[in-house]
Amino acid sequence: MTQDVALAIMKTGRNVFLTGAPGAGKTYVVNQYTTYLKHEGVDVAITAPTGIAASHIGGVTLQSFFGTGIKDNLSQYDIENLTEKKYLWDHIKNLKVLVIDEVSMLSPELFQSIDQILKTFKFNQEPFGGIQVILVGDFFQLPPIGSAQKSERFIFQTELWNELDLGMCYLNSSYRHEDETLLAILNEIREGTVSETSMEHFRSRYRKEPTTMGATVSLTRLYTHNRDVDDINRQALADLDTPLKIFEAHTTGAQKWIERIFGSALVIPRLELKEGALVFFIKNNYNKGYINGTLGTVTGFDTFGTPIVTTYDGKDIKADREEWVFEDNDGRPKATIKQVPLRLAWAITIHKSQGMTLDAAEIDLSQAFEPGQGYVALSRIKSLDGLKLMGLNTEALQVDQSVLDADQNMRAHSDELYQITQSQTDGDMEQAIQHHLARVGGSAKSLGTQSTRKKSFLGSKEYFARGMTVAEVAEERGLTKNTVWGHLHDIVDDDPEFDITHLQPNADIINAVEQAVATIQKRGNSDDFNQHNEVKLKPIFEELGEEVDYEDIKCALLFLE
Repeated sequence: MTQDVALAIMKTGRNVFLTGAPGAGKTYVVNQYTTYLKHEGVDVAITAPTGIAASHIGGVTLQSFFGTGIKDNLSQYDIENLTEKKYLWDHIKNLKVLVIDEVSMLSPELFQSIDQILKTFKFNQEPFGGIQVILVGDFFQLPPIGSAQKSERFIFQTELWNELDLGMCYLNSSYRHEDETLLAILNEIREGTVSETSMEHFRSRYRKEPTTMGATVSLTRLYTHNRDVDDINRQALADLDTPLKIFEAHTTGAQKWIERIFGSALVIPRLELKEGALVFFIKNNYNKGYINGTLGTVTGFDTFGTPIVTTYDGKDIKADREEWVFEDNDGRPKATIKQVPLRLAWAITIHKSQGMTLDAAEIDLSQAFEPGQGYVALSRIKSLDGLKLMGLNTEALQVDQSVLDADQNMRAHSDELYQITQSQTDGDMEQAIQHHLARVGGSAKSLGTQSTRKKSFLGSKEYFARGMTVAEVAEERGLTKNTVWGHLHDIVDDDPEFDITHLQPNADIINAVEQAVATIQKRGNSDDFNQHNEVKLKPIFEELGEEVDYEDIKCALLFLE
């Protein structure tokens, strides 16, 4: 699919998965869409699962935006706690479009938790609370850390992925790799069949020094294990006979929050540099002319000791200290780190290289231990001329079989969507775009939203009519219990005479819940009430001594309304 068609599909309001090989222009298309939305005054959130990925797109982490903290799997109790956060209501109340970049790194648990948060805050049981979702990424990249033993490693393996009814936009052009040979090799890896011709290309680069435009260049070494990276960087720095300069990070806040920043970003507490050191920038600063991954050499220090870095294109950049901030669930800064935004770049791990573009690299895949490592490492460089291959094992060029299978399916659906889109007239597309813009801009309501929602809850109504419980309906329909609870409220609102007496708890529970509600209302603590001035579940649960579970409380409340 071409970039312009993918952009047009997004503008019609459809949920989209935007994918393609490295350099296909995914970030460009997303930037085009978000710029368009902002120009039209539409509230859009630009997010990613990690701080590094978020910095690439000028966004924030999902955890920060939705206040989830370190948890991926949120309980109903956790979500009730989030509803007490005013800043989250401010974030979400006008949110119309959610962009999540680098979704290969997004755990299925957090993916589903964000869905539940939006359903709760939007009072809408459609997937992600009914807002438009743009997922961006490439599942051939490395999966979430710690997912190796899970049955669901990737979000495309969840039922929620299917519920979103995503339009597959598979970009099939490359704008990063000028080397057609390297691009062909990467595509072979994506197809799970690396040819003998490609293997010959690898052999031709074995321990061969990289060249760019005919000149030998400094290079970054990509290794699979941290111990190799640390050893190489230490030794290379020691080999320089220039004076050592040490940069200690300036920190504020509690140590546990400071450690959280160090754990999630590339910034380090103590940076040792010398003139002649090979370094890369670890933050984006477009005004100064560098991004995360920009390589260069320390060519000196100014009168204040600030490093001067000369990049490969000959630009001299003063690497002033940058700031990293950790915010709590209320959006308040809990810790800050100020440090020179550099790291030694003679060697880095393949995991940390994800998202970078390198002119030249020495890559050792002899100890590759996870499918996808070879693909990620090779897709960092611009051409085979920039590769010095130190080793290759059988694991290195393999990719996850589930990703291969899913990718074929995504390609087919993308081709089908492309043909459908091309068959529409310009007038039809423009009408769809204006219809979506009016809906998310608040000037008009989508004609189909209410009917779609009603169709969804009516699907559950027939099961309740048979005397089934919420849990049984959820299992029968393949939905979450929270979704079915939302359906039940919609059913009762739509048809107050509908018989749900089979869900009625015993009289003692109803009376206890009624008394708890009365007590809380009399107390009048504003934190105990939601945006509709209804008593929240958590205060009732606590008022009852945590002896009545949430399901019984919810049922009791139905019979008090």
